[in-house]
Amino acid sequence: MIDVLTLCALLALADAVLAIVVGVGLHPGPREGVAAWTGALVVRALALVLFASRMDPHAGTQAVAAGLAALSMTLQASALLAFDRRALPAWVHSAAVAAVAVPVALVDSDPAAEILFGGLVYGTLLAALTLIAGQGARARHGFARGVMVGCFAVAAVVCVVRGVAAALAADPLLAFVAPTTGQSAGFVVAATAALASTVAFLLMHKERADAQALRLATLDPLTGAYNRRTFHEIAEREMSRARRAGQPLSVIMLDIDHFRAVNEQHGHRAGDQALQKIGEVLRASLRKEDMLVRFGGEEFLVWLPDVPGPGAVVVAGRMRKSLAAEEIEIGGAKVALTVSAGVAARLDEGPESVDRLVARAEEALTLAKRRGRNRVVALSLGRSIAA
Repeated sequence: MIDVLTLCALLALADAVLAIVVGVGLHPGPREGVAAWTGALVVRALALVLFASRMDPHAGTQAVAAGLAALSMTLQASALLAFDRRALPAWVHSAAVAAVAVPVALVDSDPAAEILFGGLVYGTLLAALTLIAGQGARARHGFARGVMVGCFAVAAVVCVVRGVAAALAADPLLAFVAPTTGQSAGFVVAATAALASTVAFLLMHKERADAQALRLATLDPLTGAYNRRTFHEIAEREMSRARRAGQPLSVIMLDIDHFRAVNEQHGHRAGDQALQKIGEVLRASLRKEDMLVRFGGEEFLVWLPDVPGPGAVVVAGRMRKSLAAEEIEIGGAKVALTVSAGVAARLDEGPESVDRLVARAEEALTLAKRRGRNRVVALSLGRSIAA
């Protein structure tokens, strides 16, 4: 058997400490939902303190506590939605407080009705939180999101069962004053789920931060294309696989024609915006398994596994035509940009390496520039083929 009042006091203290940890620990940088979750912990701590004063209640104390408990749950819902860049209407908070506090105040003289109402209402709110947590679009496969869903689901079940069981008992308050072993276990499980949900919220932010760090380490932040370091790591594995399986492999080197003039005329900020759009256009012409790499300032590389040289020429031509047909807004004016491309394919004869393959693609790109730009040149076995 446990003392419910002591459990409420300890949980209130834990919520206060966690509010500081969440509010301060996640403060640096933009952290979606942190303010709402911190507020939920503070409000729940206040509600628990008021609930613990049940032995010597003041007028309306339990109604206020019930309303604060509901508010803490809507704030948690707001935090979860904010984490997924959605929003909870502000009126939901006040509506939840009123919908819970007013009925509790009306049935304050009937403990059975009050406990049943509280169990059903809080169970419903927790079920709604379970659905919101489970529908998160940005972390639906994350471990932390699964823990969050589990915490709310368990707490919802405990609230409903506890409310119904206590309301059917001869003395509804006995479950709070002198709980049985099973009732004590229910209280402990609910308290553990409440604390674990905050741990899960912290883990959700850690998972997002880790994903962002990985993205920064592997992708070019401006265009979303792979960076050169990541390209070489992946390309070496792909080259080894292609050699073992005897599969074709091609590379396209792309250079935006006269892009330096764009920067000089419109400024580097406009040039960056243009590069972002160029990256989108180029990526739209590729398959899911192809790799777009930002190789230099205005130079891109395309890695085409399982694509022979002639197929790579077709891809390069499609990319060239797509970019030429796209009017890109630069400095308030729409400008048509063109691209020169060099294509090289893996050779079956002799040892082949990523560096040699890229070097041949760069040589083909140089020929494309010399021949007037806005064209594709493929280099194969020392012979050049214009396209």
